[in-house]
Amino acid sequence: MASKKRLRADPRRIKTSARFLLRSLSLRHTSFLLALLAVTVAATLTAALLGLKADLHKKMSGELKGYGPNLLILPAPGTNPAALEESSLLELPAVLRKAGIENSVGPSGMLLAAGALRSSKAGAEWAAATLVGVDFDSLPQLNPAWKLEGAWPARGAIGCVAGGSLAERLGVPSGATLEVRLDRESFPCPLTGLLSTGESEEEEVFVPLALLQERAGMAGRLSLAALSVEAGANELTRAARGVEKAIPGGQARVVWQVAAAQGALLGKLDRLAISLSVAVFLLCGLTVMTTLLSLVLEREPEIGLMRSLGAGDGEILLIFAGEVTLLGLVGATLGIVLGMGAARLVGHHLFGTETVPRLVVVPPVVAVSLGICWISVLLPLRRALTIQPAEALRGN
Repeated sequence: MASKKRLRADPRRIKTSARFLLRSLSLRHTSFLLALLAVTVAATLTAALLGLKADLHKKMSGELKGYGPNLLILPAPGTNPAALEESSLLELPAVLRKAGIENSVGPSGMLLAAGALRSSKAGAEWAAATLVGVDFDSLPQLNPAWKLEGAWPARGAIGCVAGGSLAERLGVPSGATLEVRLDRESFPCPLTGLLSTGESEEEEVFVPLALLQERAGMAGRLSLAALSVEAGANELTRAARGVEKAIPGGQARVVWQVAAAQGALLGKLDRLAISLSVAVFLLCGLTVMTTLLSLVLEREPEIGLMRSLGAGDGEILLIFAGEVTLLGLVGATLGIVLGMGAARLVGHHLFGTETVPRLVVVPPVVAVSLGICWISVLLPLRRALTIQPAEALRGN
C-alpha cells in the first residue's frame, strides 16, 4: 500500500522505472525476441482459427440454407379449426431475437387444400392434386436449391407453378393454362413454371396464397409456416419453445435433418478451434514463463540494486507488468496480421473460398496474447519480489 502511495506521489519513480524497462529490453533483446516469437505464434494461430471459424460459420450457414427450412410452425393437435392465424407470424422476429437468432429467412406461410386440375384443352380429364397457397416472394429464398423451369408468378398476378412430375402426367408445358378446381368451383390459372425438387413437391401445384385463401374461405388462415434460421440445435430448440409461447394454438417443429447437419459441421469446427487454441495457449505460455524466469535469475543483481536504492514491490511490479504488457501487445499485433493472412491462405487451399478478414477476431486475440503474458509472469514475478539486496549484490 505504501509503495502505491509513493508511486502516486512521486512521478520521478515512474520515470525511473520506465528507464529501467527500456534499458532491460535493449540489453536482453534476444531473450525478449524468443518470448515475442512464442506470443506471436499463439496470436497468429488464434487469429487464423477464429478468422476461419467466423468466416466459414457464415458461409457454411448460407450453404446449408439450400437444404430448405429447418423450423416449421404447425397447428397444435386438437386445434379447431386446424389452422394458424396469419397475423400471429408478426411476433416471430422478436421471438427469434430473444432466442439469440439474428439471421433468418421467412416465415413463409402456406395453405394446403385438396383439389383437382386439368389442362384447359377440350376433353382433358381432371386429376387430383394438392393445392399449396404460398408467398412467391419468400418461397424461392426459403428453398434456393429448388430448380424452376420458367418463372415464378409476379407479385399480385394470378399464376401457378406445378411440380414437374404432375405436369408431365397431365401433359402440360410451361406457359399453358391450367384449370384448377376447389370444391365445386374452378378457375383458370396460367402455368408460369415447372418445379423440380425430387420430393413430394413434384406432385403439387403452387398458387398465390391470397387467391387460395379466398377460394377456400380461409381468409387470414394458414396450414403451416416455414423458416430457415442460422442457428445450432440448442438455439433452434430454444426458438421453438419461444414460438409456441408466442403463437396461440401453434406447435413448432424442428426439421432435425437440416438442423443436425448444420449443428454437426459447425460444432466440429468450434471444437477444433477451441482444442487447438488451448494447446497453443499452454505450450506458448510455458515458453514465455521459462524465458521470463531465466531473465529474473539473470537480473537478480539489477533487482537487488533497485532494492538498495529504495525501490519497493510496486516498482518491481510496474517494470515486469510493463514488459509483459508490451510483449503481449506487440505479439498480438503481429499475430493478427499474420493470422489473417494465414486464414486467407488456408481458406483458399483447403476450402476453395476466400476468407474475408473480420475485425471481430481482434479483441479475443489481444485477450489471449495478454492473458498468456500476464499468467506466465506470475511465477517469475513471485521470484523477483523475494530478492533481497544483500544476497543479490554479494560478489558484485
